[in-house]
Amino acid sequence: MNEVESAMLMLAGATLAFLGIAFAIWWSRRPRPVAAAPRAPRAPREIRLPKLSRKAVPEYEEVEISPSRLARIRRTDPPEMPDESGYEADSEPTAAVEPVIEPVEATLETMASEVAAEAHRMGNPDAEEVTLRLVPQIPPRDAISTNSWIGGRPHLPAGTNWPKIDDQPADFLAQINCADLPQHLWGGLGPRDGALAFFIHRRKYAVSVLHLHEPGLPVAPPFTLNDPEGWFAPYGRLGSGDLASYAVRAFPEWPVDLVAVHPGEADPRSESDPAEPGAALYDGGYDIADPAFHPFDWGSMTMMVTLLEQRLDRLTAEATPPPGAAAEHVSEMEQRAAINREARTRAEEIIAIIRDSAARADFSAADATAVMAGLHAIRWAKAIRSVDPETGAEQVETIILPLTTHRADANLWVHDYQTILFDRAKHAWCANPDNLSAPARALFEPWWQALAEREMAAMGHQPFRHLIDYDEERDAVLLELPTSGLMSRIFGDRDNLVVTIDRANLAVGDFSKVRAQVSS
Repeated sequence: MNEVESAMLMLAGATLAFLGIAFAIWWSRRPRPVAAAPRAPRAPREIRLPKLSRKAVPEYEEVEISPSRLARIRRTDPPEMPDESGYEADSEPTAAVEPVIEPVEATLETMASEVAAEAHRMGNPDAEEVTLRLVPQIPPRDAISTNSWIGGRPHLPAGTNWPKIDDQPADFLAQINCADLPQHLWGGLGPRDGALAFFIHRRKYAVSVLHLHEPGLPVAPPFTLNDPEGWFAPYGRLGSGDLASYAVRAFPEWPVDLVAVHPGEADPRSESDPAEPGAALYDGGYDIADPAFHPFDWGSMTMMVTLLEQRLDRLTAEATPPPGAAAEHVSEMEQRAAINREARTRAEEIIAIIRDSAARADFSAADATAVMAGLHAIRWAKAIRSVDPETGAEQVETIILPLTTHRADANLWVHDYQTILFDRAKHAWCANPDNLSAPARALFEPWWQALAEREMAAMGHQPFRHLIDYDEERDAVLLELPTSGLMSRIFGDRDNLVVTIDRANLAVGDFSKVRAQVSS
């Protein structure tokens, strides 16, 4: 029997004791029937004695026989004589004292609070050290056996309305399977059956936590993520500028493993801030003709060509030399303009073919490979200006690159495409890892792993950062969610959302008074 079951038995026993006391008081004060008055003795009838002789009658001396002797003569037990010392003279009746009885509801509430506090005190002190990490599955396992996840859709019992906060549909955060929680998490308090579903107000730090005894089927949110003041924030530069329209406006449903961390054990969460893989790509340069960067469906393919069409306007297709330019410089400008005009023409032909095929043909990886090979064959030109370190004179160098190649000093459209592809690949992979090719998974999975280690959610721990309203003795951390590019969420100025609850409320399963704060 664990501590919670012991506490519940104590509460049941205390309740029965209180009801027994109330019954005894009622029994002592119940109305009693009044005894009937004794009947008056009947008047004796007149009895005439027979006439006696007038002769003298001998007088007999009175002999007193004790009850014990009389009993021996009769061969019976002697009668028990009452103890007259126990009787007292009649006195004036005293007024009955009314017992003071507290309201039953208030007494039971007080007893419940005391038992809840006792349950907390009964918790194993060593259990407080057990914390939990919500480790994203990379790669995800069988979706059918997924028990806990962040983002996506909640699994609500049939007939359950979408939760509201302040009369507004709430935003789903996470759903955690209670049966997988460690026994000593939160000191052994809290449920170990069903699931905990976390929701947040779409604009305010107000959280609702539901204990679902029997989770049902996935339920889609009744709104789209079109609120600029909400919690949606895609990874990279997709949150603003002309790339914002390309972001997938949804939170990926990411399965997580519940990993208990004991003192002295390795923590899967990383405190370090490793080099950003996207920044390394930008600085080092790459070519999206590599199969790892190929589009994987018609959505990613049409997105790619739409972005390319917008960026073709950045190609310098006209030669306008400055006054007094040397003939050599004018010739170079005209050569670059001619190369870019041809690049634009050939790229527009490929764009038209892709849009026609998307409307009437099924997508195939072979077609994507052919498209990327065709784009790689197109060359574009750019002037790179620098300063001669010896003379200080400006130098102009012409570089000619494949249309699929990115360089830090020649950023036309490739890196923007890669940023959008990262976002779309994440959602497609969460739905089914087989949606991506092996080269694409080899590129993105380590990248996502690095993000997951430093954006990892947790339960039952000390908050990672300072909280204004947090008491270690009073509060338990139900969930801490950091701002995450992987999960497409942002809290405050890239802060952490922390959901806490009083331990006494957690002991009795009351999730109606949780608190939500951001730590910074």
